[in-house]
Amino acid sequence: MKRIVCVTVLLLLCIGSAAAYEIKCDCPQEVYRGQVIELDGTSTLPPGYSTWLTLYEVQPLARQLGQVTIVIQQGGVWNAEIPTAGLEAGTYKFEIYENVENYPYSSSSDTTVLFKVIDRSGEIVISSPTTQEYRGYIDVAGRVTTEEAPPGLQITAYTPNGDAVYGPLYIRTDENGYFAETVPVESAGRYYVQFSDFKNNEERYITQVTFVLEAVVTPTPIATTAQPTAPPSAGTKVSASAQASRDVPAYFEIDTKPGTLTVTTSTGIDWRLYYLKEDGAIVKVDEAGSVAAETFTIATDGGMVYLKAHPVAEGDDGVITVTATNADAITASTGVAAQFNDPVPGGAAEETPVPVCVPLAALIILGYLLYRK
Repeated sequence: MKRIVCVTVLLLLCIGSAAAYEIKCDCPQEVYRGQVIELDGTSTLPPGYSTWLTLYEVQPLARQLGQVTIVIQQGGVWNAEIPTAGLEAGTYKFEIYENVENYPYSSSSDTTVLFKVIDRSGEIVISSPTTQEYRGYIDVAGRVTTEEAPPGLQITAYTPNGDAVYGPLYIRTDENGYFAETVPVESAGRYYVQFSDFKNNEERYITQVTFVLEAVVTPTPIATTAQPTAPPSAGTKVSASAQASRDVPAYFEIDTKPGTLTVTTSTGIDWRLYYLKEDGAIVKVDEAGSVAAETFTIATDGGMVYLKAHPVAEGDDGVITVTATNADAITASTGVAAQFNDPVPGGAAEETPVPVCVPLAALIILGYLLYRK
């Protein structure tokens, strides 16, 4: 009888083991902020099976960040990408969802993977403007801020589509870490310049900076008669500033013109922006580090656009200047917090209480008059 029981248990274990699927993942243990993590994996799951991985921040805050769908391909391979431009330096993990009932994973599967994000964006300060007039090139100049500057930097320029238009090419840095390079490009527009260095036989990503080249338009002179002063024309730039920290964000309201609105922040602090779309959805903007301005462009019918801004890092605190192009006015206003369902900084003003001495003095005067009578 005991033999029958043992054989039955062994059979059940074999069946359970055979029904389990293995899923493996190749993920770097450390990545630099701004890089895209390319995950490659293998699995014994059937082709066409789909699941998802959930990304969590472990440190400095414990929170869920988002999900990415993965689909098993022929041969059991799968892949996924996780952008890190919006992540802070810290420890993160992702967990692969398991359908325990129908597709359980084996004990050897990589269901939870930890990795660290390293932020090196503060190691470079860009001195050339990030918005320039198009003259056939991008003026890229700045300085490496680390105590021991590398002998050279590798730079690569990309279009928004990811096409490399310059480099990768090493450029010289002097003994104080300063560098300058003229990057030829064929047209105006937005470009991303990526910086990296070389150490211990390894290329190390540093940061990526966004440059915007504006086309120079030469107006055609026409004969006109004197006209009364008109409101600012489309394309007018207006700015406003406010103090902001992680706990107390800055809020702005922008009175826009019909057309295209472009919003740009000051640099020096890594800012994170949120703006309200016309359908009420909140859009987050966090693509640059502290060396480049956060910027976004949207189409407007002419009306109010509401904006929220705060530093990415917990300890940062400073003044943010927001510039809006194609707007009549921009105003820093704590009341805008209500548009984001945030508590209004400072709250409502309390009524000033009547000083205790006022009624007391009135009683003394009344008693004196009665005594005189």
